[in-house]
Amino acid sequence: MEKLLTIGIPSYNMEKHLPKNLPTYLEAGKSGKLEVLILNNASTDSTASIGESFAQRYPDVFQLVSRDSKGYGGAVNQAIAMAKGRYFRVVDGDDWVDAQALTHQLEALEALGDQTVDVIQTNYRRVVQSTGQELPVRFQGVHYNQVYHTFSPCRENVPCLHSTTYRTGLLRETGFFMQDGIFFVDEEYVILPFLGAKTVIYYDLDVYRYQVGDPGQSTSPGNRAKYASHREQVVRRLLDALQTAPTGEAGDYLFFRTAQAAADHLTTLYMYLPDRKEGLGKGLAWERYVKEINPQVFHAIRKKGFLLRQMNRAGLSLPAYFELKRRILGQRGRDGM
Repeated sequence: MEKLLTIGIPSYNMEKHLPKNLPTYLEAGKSGKLEVLILNNASTDSTASIGESFAQRYPDVFQLVSRDSKGYGGAVNQAIAMAKGRYFRVVDGDDWVDAQALTHQLEALEALGDQTVDVIQTNYRRVVQSTGQELPVRFQGVHYNQVYHTFSPCRENVPCLHSTTYRTGLLRETGFFMQDGIFFVDEEYVILPFLGAKTVIYYDLDVYRYQVGDPGQSTSPGNRAKYASHREQVVRRLLDALQTAPTGEAGDYLFFRTAQAAADHLTTLYMYLPDRKEGLGKGLAWERYVKEINPQVFHAIRKKGFLLRQMNRAGLSLPAYFELKRRILGQRGRDGM
């Protein structure tokens, strides 16, 4: 039977998480239209044996792909190349899906028939690791089940790894690939393919369960500071892509997301680096770089840069910064905001 959806699961030392992750695909897998690629990224624990167990018991659903690299981006690239499904999405090894919602997503994708829909957005839930509390993340101001020929809803409801499914052909037609060996490349995944996309649809389905609160995650404050150079490498790639981006919806979306990313990197440099003097120097250097490469992006981020510099020079602590953001925005200040 032809596969409708391929899910790639990059997995490095995920023996604690895969026993919860993998069973969530079994219900949808009964349709015969789901392919799940377990990408074992040179794990040193029992990730491979767990993946092999599922592949042997449910060969029509699971396939174990053994890799000799730990790289996340390379794993996703390989999954895209191998995918048999018409549509493709990524689920991280320490996350999972809601079995019923995934089944409904397959039904919705099948109902599209021969329509060419490039980007599919589904709701998701953030799951607090320490308590298990699920916090729904839902789209605002969109019409579900309607094919949009504009990306304006994507500026109000910013796509992320946890919400995004692509037409596999789009990823291949655009030659999309993720950089390997660095963190934060999921930002490339939810931005660069839009340069070739023309349509997007939203479904009222809470498919993905995104676990938060793990200090080992790349987006934790400590790792955000430690791997700031990785984030910069990603944003530099976005700035480069913007130089040759087409005009119109795709180019506007790329500009919007690139400006967001460039500004957020300023937050990392000015506020997250433990050595504030070092952060000040690197933040100023980043602003100069952005101004030279793309004056329009610099204009979009310069006010935020000014405010962050003042907070850096005043020695505002990271908790105090989060509290200030909470008061200004009326919501809890958190990493990534």
